[in-house]
Amino acid sequence: MELSLVIQIWLAALFTIWIYSVAFRDNDFFKFAEYTFVGAAAGHSMVYAVDNLKRYGWDNLMGGAYLYAVVFLLGLLLYTRYHPQYYWVSRYPLSIMVGLGIGLSMRSVVTAEFITQIKATAAIKLFGGSLYTTISNVIFLVLVVCTVYFFIFTIPGAHEGGLSVIPKIARYGMMAAFSYSFANTVLSRYNMIFGRLDFLYNQWLPLTGAIIALPIVLVLLVYAMRLTSKK
Repeated sequence: MELSLVIQIWLAALFTIWIYSVAFRDNDFFKFAEYTFVGAAAGHSMVYAVDNLKRYGWDNLMGGAYLYAVVFLLGLLLYTRYHPQYYWVSRYPLSIMVGLGIGLSMRSVVTAEFITQIKATAAIKLFGGSLYTTISNVIFLVLVVCTVYFFIFTIPGAHEGGLSVIPKIARYGMMAAFSYSFANTVLSRYNMIFGRLDFLYNQWLPLTGAIIALPIVLVLLVYAMRLTSKK
């Protein structure tokens, strides 16, 4: 195995242990790993931004696309935010950026999360499939109708009397959906943890000296936690 790859595995393993140590108690090793990660991410983003600025902006401007000068000017005007007198100028490029961002995102959001969902719901076939599919589609359609009713018909009396069963069904359906979403989130986090544990067990521990280094790292972590608790 190449030396550079060995160094990468060691660094990844140490930073993994240091980052997860905060689950037990805050310590200096976690802070070091956290600050290193934030600094590396900020540096990477800065280099990436400068490269994009040169590749997609400056090179095109030097190639004769002079409309990019307007973009550069708007970008420079953003820095007037730090001037005590002309800070208000930064509102103009910021408003343009926010307006463009909202306009572009709304088009994709409305299409993906609104129109597509309605089309998929309307295309459900209640009959013609297996018994399990039919029951699932009926339950899904009932929950959709009840939930839409719950949010649209909020006038007085719409949730009273015999109609009160509809909001109850809607609440149960929404709680089930929220629980499912939360469970997916938790499972994704567990998958991340298992992935890091698999990395430590199958890639780091087989390396020379890793078995000896592991208890030393853990002892140092415990010592750092005790020092932090005394501060």
